Amino acid sequence: MGELVDWIDKVKRYYRFSSSELRAIIITVIALGFVISFRDWGSNEVNLGSGFFNFFMAIIIVLFSFLIHDFAIKGASLTIGLRSEYKMWTFGIILAVILAFATNGRFWFLIPGGVIMHHLAGHRLGFFRYGLNYFGLGFSCLAGPIASIFLALIFRSLNSFAQSPILHKAMVFNVTFAIFTVLPIPPADGSRLLYGSRMVYVLGLAFVAVSSLLVLINVPLIFVLLGSFLAAVACWLLYYIFYENKAWGGPYQLPPT
Repeated sequence: MGELVDWIDKVKRYYRFSSSELRAIIITVIALGFVISFRDWGSNEVNLGSGFFNFFMAIIIVLFSFLIHDFAIKGASLTIGLRSEYKMWTFGIILAVILAFATNGRFWFLIPGGVIMHHLAGHRLGFFRYGLNYFGLGFSCLAGPIASIFLALIFRSLNSFAQSPILHKAMVFNVTFAIFTVLPIPPADGSRLLYGSRMVYVLGLAFVAVSSLLVLINVPLIFVLLGSFLAAVACWLLYYIFYENKAWGGPYQLPPT
């Protein structure tokens, strides 16, 4: 109970956005909203009324999804005495817009930026309190893609009760966003996790990839969670046996063939 109270206190004191962070979020949301609504401006000719409505709804989807993703990272980082700050990747934003034009909106490139971490020295007793470390940074960043997967599940559940193209697009966006952000491409979350722990990265990558597939093919919730967990553990074990163990010269190496 005391840890929860302490975490809530940290959120109240440190969960805020700097002016530069707010500018980066606004640009990111507008750019990604344009990308995911690119095909909704009309098939043969541009329909301004329909286009602006879909663009506005896309911005709402991206903003809500991005804030949940960001809150998960900030919340996870605060538990270990770090404060995260979003930094926009200008090249990623430009590339996303170019690819939207080049593919007529069929391909979404969703790596708009990443996070940097600030050390909260007074709040790190008991967890690597002597400074920043890759494992803590990677652990925090993994929370973002996982939060996007769970948000996609919520949108899918809502869409099953009230069929809506907006809810469907929100689900697809969060699944796609989770997949892209878990990739080991700097400055995406996955690049931080990979440098923090290869073993945890394999576990997280497998969980996000399998759960994304199961969400899209409309597998029931319990099977999404159970199947993703089992697949992630299996991938983690295979990776350890066939690569990590050999790389470290461990005692469980397979005999040479």
